[in-house]
Amino acid sequence: MKISFIGDISLNDNYIELYKKGANPFKGVGAQLQKSDFVVGNLECMVKGEFENLLKKPRLTTTVETLSYLNTLNVKMVTLAHNHIYDHLEDGFIKTTKFLDESRILFLGASLKKEDVEKPKIFTQNDIKIGFLNFVTEDTNPNLPLDTKVFLNCFNLEKAINDIKLLKHKVDHIVLLLHWGGRVEGGQFPDWDQPQIAHELIDAGADLIIGHHPHTIQPYEIYKGKYIFYSLGNFCFSDYWFNGELYPMPKSRMVSLIVEVSFDKYKYSLDTAYYLNEVKSYSKYDGYSGNMVLRNKLFKIVNGNKLAWLIYYFQKQWILPLFLFFHRKDIPYSIKLFRLFKYIRKRLY
Repeated sequence: MKISFIGDISLNDNYIELYKKGANPFKGVGAQLQKSDFVVGNLECMVKGEFENLLKKPRLTTTVETLSYLNTLNVKMVTLAHNHIYDHLEDGFIKTTKFLDESRILFLGASLKKEDVEKPKIFTQNDIKIGFLNFVTEDTNPNLPLDTKVFLNCFNLEKAINDIKLLKHKVDHIVLLLHWGGRVEGGQFPDWDQPQIAHELIDAGADLIIGHHPHTIQPYEIYKGKYIFYSLGNFCFSDYWFNGELYPMPKSRMVSLIVEVSFDKYKYSLDTAYYLNEVKSYSKYDGYSGNMVLRNKLFKIVNGNKLAWLIYYFQKQWILPLFLFFHRKDIPYSIKLFRLFKYIRKRLY
């Protein structure tokens, strides 16, 4: 069984306009994804509903029609345990999942039925059984209203370990799909405790961990012969407008890692490929592999020493946002200074 895993899928803003024009921005990757039996990704944006979740900022929006891009990408399963699941309240969730049902795309991690939200999905092909579990961590800030009718599979280490053990005797391989790393969103390395958590999940019986949410590609490692991908980055994510302000995607969030896994009965092998997403086009980005070789080496230093990680975390939280902000050309310098003052005040107080 060959399965391709892709990162965060947000068919927002510019993708809506491209779909209206009949354009296919995924020509450069579609043929590659069709070679797999099916594709699994994290569906980050929900269809616009009648109302919005005012507790969540920012909010992402797409249309039912634009979701049709999923069918051109051979997507057969999406994860919904993420922090934007309730952006458009129950109406948006129902419209989104109705499209998925009609397109025969399975989903997991969120449901209107409490008894279904924790259930794994199991694929069987050629006598090979693959079990999938999907969780979202609280640090990604789902911000669900108290009266929500959508149930979300939130991560708890003890519970996740128990779910793995219950599933282990039913399948040949277990794949964990984790929406995590909220504190290091936009960062190049995972949070300090993520490697330890990942190792405990592998020890419990997980065979492969695929991470989403940081929107940037983060290092991967092999632990006891099992692969751990901390973040695949954005598969597709457009600049977006929220409350009258433009949120542009820096180039670091436009590079995507695709993991193609070939499962046998007792083992698996995989290939990785990097792509550059320029919204209107999608192309192979082989030159990025050198960046990741270096990042994987630095990963052992950064996440192997608490002081090194704290230095990284400081630059990620303070230096990098300011650098990216002051390099924006769509904002006058006077407004940049005003927002800088607000930014520092917010951080301090």
